[in-house]
Amino acid sequence: MSAFESGGGHRDRWLAVLLSVLVHVCVAGVLVWGWWRFRAPKAAPQQLAIEATVVTAVTVSPAPAPVSSAPAAAPQAPAPEPAAEPVATPAPPPEPPRVDQAAAEQERAEQHRREERALHERVSQERAAEAQQRATEARRAEQEAQARKLKEAADLAARARAEDKARREKELQAQLAAEERVNAARSSRAEAEWLALIRDKVTRNWIRPPSARPGVNCEVHVTQIPGGVVTGVQIGSCNGDEAVRASIEAAVYRASPLPEPSNADLFDRNLRFDFHPDE
Repeated sequence: MSAFESGGGHRDRWLAVLLSVLVHVCVAGVLVWGWWRFRAPKAAPQQLAIEATVVTAVTVSPAPAPVSSAPAAAPQAPAPEPAAEPVATPAPPPEPPRVDQAAAEQERAEQHRREERALHERVSQERAAEAQQRATEARRAEQEAQARKLKEAADLAARARAEDKARREKELQAQLAAEERVNAARSSRAEAEWLALIRDKVTRNWIRPPSARPGVNCEVHVTQIPGGVVTGVQIGSCNGDEAVRASIEAAVYRASPLPEPSNADLFDRNLRFDFHPDE
């Protein structure tokens, strides 16, 4: 290989290395420039103040030109047309009012407390109304129960009075019927025959005392029980002495039991008859 070829290859290598370094430096520069642009704050857009003049065309009647002997002036150049009115840039929309987060939270909390208080008051009122209704129903039920008890007591007393009245009426009717039967029996000869039997039995059991005079006549009261058993003797008016009275009393006890009547309606616990043995 010649020296020229050797020198040419060496330069090509250095040229390739230099190009590679330049490419890397450019890439790094682009990256740094992009990062700086991203981090740099953006400038707020400026609003341009626009001043405009409104030109109103007014028609002026021309005045008569004075007659002058001077030569006519050269024609004036036409006035320049007014510049076009620049278009106003629309203003940006107003920013929404900033809301104080703490005040909003406090308002929500206060609203929640108000709702809780209203709910608590409503529940309390409902419970109070229910309690009052239950108390009213309890009082009504108690009054109804008391009224039923009073009515039952009144009905029971009325039934008792009616039953007692019916019993008394029945007893009275029975007593009246018995008295009627007794009166009917005593109006007949049955009572006289029964008393005659009792007097005869007492006379048979009488032991005449020595002091007894003829014509003894004494009133005798006898207490007996059903069956004729004598339980008591009392001598009423009597024309005999004490010995005669004692002898008659002893005769009645010895005659016990006394004869029973043929009609049971004639029986009387307290019996009275006249004792006159000499007749």
